[in-house]
Amino acid sequence: MISYTQQTGLGNLGNTCFMNSAIQILSNTPGFADYILNDIYQFDINLINPLGSSGEIIQSFATLIKELKSKEQQFIIPNSFKKTFSKFYNIYYGNEQHDAAEFLLQLLDAINEDVNQIKKKPYLITPSSQGREDLVVAIESWDVHSQRNQSIITLLFQAQFKSKIECPNCKNISINFDPYMMIQLPLATKNNEKGIVYYLLDDQQRQKQMTLSVFKNYNFEWLQNEIKNQLRSQDLIFNLSNQKTNYEIRPEDDIQYLKQLLQHSKLFVRYMQIYEIQVPHNYRCHTLITHINPEFQILTDIITLVFDFRTKIFEIYDFIDKTYAQKFQCQFDLFLQSNSQETEQQCYFCHKSYCKFCELKKCQHSLKYINNCISQPNFQLNIIIKWYGQGVPQMFNKESSTFKLEEINDQFSINKSSITIYDCLSYSQQQQQLDENNSWYCNQCNQHVKGIKQLLLYSTPQILIFQLKRFKSSEDITQKIKNNIFVKFPQILNMAQYVTNLKLPNNYLNGHDTNELKYKLFGIINHYGELQEGHYNSYIKNLENQKWYCYDDSQVTEIQLQNIVTEHAYVLCYERQN
Repeated sequence: MISYTQQTGLGNLGNTCFMNSAIQILSNTPGFADYILNDIYQFDINLINPLGSSGEIIQSFATLIKELKSKEQQFIIPNSFKKTFSKFYNIYYGNEQHDAAEFLLQLLDAINEDVNQIKKKPYLITPSSQGREDLVVAIESWDVHSQRNQSIITLLFQAQFKSKIECPNCKNISINFDPYMMIQLPLATKNNEKGIVYYLLDDQQRQKQMTLSVFKNYNFEWLQNEIKNQLRSQDLIFNLSNQKTNYEIRPEDDIQYLKQLLQHSKLFVRYMQIYEIQVPHNYRCHTLITHINPEFQILTDIITLVFDFRTKIFEIYDFIDKTYAQKFQCQFDLFLQSNSQETEQQCYFCHKSYCKFCELKKCQHSLKYINNCISQPNFQLNIIIKWYGQGVPQMFNKESSTFKLEEINDQFSINKSSITIYDCLSYSQQQQQLDENNSWYCNQCNQHVKGIKQLLLYSTPQILIFQLKRFKSSEDITQKIKNNIFVKFPQILNMAQYVTNLKLPNNYLNGHDTNELKYKLFGIINHYGELQEGHYNSYIKNLENQKWYCYDDSQVTEIQLQNIVTEHAYVLCYERQN
């Protein structure tokens, strides 16, 4: 008997490349393959589940996987398995092409029912949030799901979405936690992206370009809340400014007005520092900060710092000295921007006309005293830092990037020829307003409304599967249009920024959250051509020798790691690292 050192392929029965790619993925899925090869599934077969196949599908599938791993043939004809599966899913009769992601989901669902340990599923009502904490409702929802589903599929492949819908009229919110086995990611391309660009400032004032999807003409308050959700923080400072002016924008101002201002300014966002967060809300003084050189030329865009109203002026001198001056070995003086720069109106601070900057000397006066000098409601306190000395060029030069623009497009861009899976994750979690055909019934307004919907990842499973939504309907309902944009994805994926709860669903009450939730890539299903006439193959990391192979029906060839990320990727499979 011949023993092949190469991997075993699956023969194509006409158009069964979709099936072959999915089966090869599952045969090398960590944890699941061992469950099959070691015959553990035999103890779990549920013969009385009306939603199952009395074990026929799992038995046929296991026989096929064992043949694949025996390496006794160069390739296997999966005719017996296809016949068995088509018996219960008659859509797969014949030789028509099908979607590999849909087949993979249906196969996992069929196996789940065949090895489901629940002999008789109880009828249970999904709990509602009713203003309770997410963790409580999520645990209750998972408990309801677990009382109907307990299998290797539940353990490895399933976790929870957090689905949130808000009434645009009365602000009533409904939150549900629903199980999933695959995450469908819309592609964040410039064709469907109507974005507001903003700049995230780090603690050295370097700028990172970000984009937020905007589908409707919402107001600035909505935009602020969305950015807070995107950055996972409520403690943010917003500035709409340039090197000349800081623009005041009210919460009710709409997005179109904001876009007009953005033509000659930038929306800056930064995380508040600890000392700012600790200032009580009723004592917070939002103070504009402008940096200038000895010739009074503005060096940076205007930003805002939060001080305590009780802060003394000499304490601000000390703060700036510790924050900037000592680091760059330069000197500074402080000034206040006047209200009478080009008018005969008296300056609020020195009471002179045509005053541009008033010197702010070290003193015992507090910010509240200075702010009380201002009689104009919309005039915001602006402290000017005038820098001089040899350290100034180092502080503001391009090489140090301390205050210069640093265009970093690794998050979101509306003009990319390629995007990343992180782009798609951010895009998928944006709020969207339902249309009239998908309206939501608000039980407080007692009417159907176009609710604001948001789908978040509450938790992620041990085996994380993504489907890149490359296909969308065309005018011809029998055809679908494919989006061939190159979606880049890493071998090690950190999901921490995109998941609300970092624990596995079965471990909600144990352990501690971390700042990392890393997954390792082990399988890719590629699609070539169009949906009806296309072709599938898979790139998979083999469980036995840890090498990557291209499984293309009956042909199996080794592939180098640097070649696995291509524009043809359609389904991505990751294993959680723990």
